[in-house]
Amino acid sequence: DLSSGINAEYGIQTNLRMDELPQLQESCLELFETHFEEVHKLTIGYAPGRVNLIGEHTDYNNGYVFPMALANKGTMVLGCKASDGFVNMATLASVEQSNFSYINDITELRDIPLWARYVVGVIKCFEELTGESVSVNLAVASNLPMGAGLSSSASLEVSVFSMLEKLYDCTSISPIDKIKACQKAEHVYANVPCGIMDQYIATLGAVGHALFINCENNDYESVPFGDPNLVLVITDTHKKHELAGGEYAKRRATCEAVSKSMNVGSLAEVDLQQLEKYFNSSDRSKDLPPISYNRARHVVTEIDRARKAKECLKRGDMATFGELMNSSHKSLAGDYEVTCTELDEVVQVAWDTEGVLGSRMTGGGFGGCAITLVEAASVSDLLTRLKHQCPYSTSFSTTAGMGSKAWELIRN
Repeated sequence: DLSSGINAEYGIQTNLRMDELPQLQESCLELFETHFEEVHKLTIGYAPGRVNLIGEHTDYNNGYVFPMALANKGTMVLGCKASDGFVNMATLASVEQSNFSYINDITELRDIPLWARYVVGVIKCFEELTGESVSVNLAVASNLPMGAGLSSSASLEVSVFSMLEKLYDCTSISPIDKIKACQKAEHVYANVPCGIMDQYIATLGAVGHALFINCENNDYESVPFGDPNLVLVITDTHKKHELAGGEYAKRRATCEAVSKSMNVGSLAEVDLQQLEKYFNSSDRSKDLPPISYNRARHVVTEIDRARKAKECLKRGDMATFGELMNSSHKSLAGDYEVTCTELDEVVQVAWDTEGVLGSRMTGGGFGGCAITLVEAASVSDLLTRLKHQCPYSTSFSTTAGMGSKAWELIRN
């Protein structure tokens, strides 16, 4: 088990400290030595997972998102240059073909196991950006639960890219170019049309800060997040985070249809009053089904909530921040319909617990995790309630952690 500090009674994992990162490093090294003999200039890349504090399904509507890097919960890649001209990789994850090698001119995605496509894509995009020809041995380990909506994919992409930067001494790549390369890798090689939030926070996360991102122009602002009297608890429902049955695509298409009907570039250009006026007018396109209003209302109000949440953090108004979290979940459940029974149960338990400021689902929905902002003195009560009322779930506390890093492994 790569995660440490499990409290069996409550199913909570205590926040990983900086001095616990070497546990992940040791797991990587053991895996590497099991599969590879070359051990010269061993280089490590690390990138965190994330939670989005607020601003859900706003990214593809050019709105605001507000992610936070998870402190020392992420993906670590250990690698060195290979002499055989191949890319050779191994992972500790329980996936198809956990060991995989390919010669650099591979072109057919069907020949690559799904997990490895993220790695292959990053390597290809790194080569395009730098002109390098990559041949490496690499081992991958993570303490992020896969399918929980904590961005294990972007964590993998950015950790691989960070390792390659260090290994090939490419010091002039800008953070934005790195972010875009990792996003392109996911688009082209994993065939996932993701936004850019996850790669941003995995790269630019900062200890004690969340990252407020404007998805229209990719401007970002680091905002302090942390209070010694409050704890952020993440609860994994263990219902796999899947954008079920094309529902994600349906919602995106609906938002685009409303924007087109209103003759605007995106819903970020519309406020609630304008939206209500349009849907109550004779100008509204008859091709828009009634549910379109609900979908658009969530996006418009969520963009406004994210903006207000940033101001709350700046002035230290955590009570109002919590209320915005609650409103966000109600909107995601009622108007956008992307929660599920398990997420709603976890959030309701949190709302019913004294000392909880706010709770909401995080990520794309249809499963995955909920986040709860709770007074430190009430954490034990919250965990006890979750254990008894939502026995399928597990929880861990976290703080805002660092973004990606890379270093050379110095062996004794």
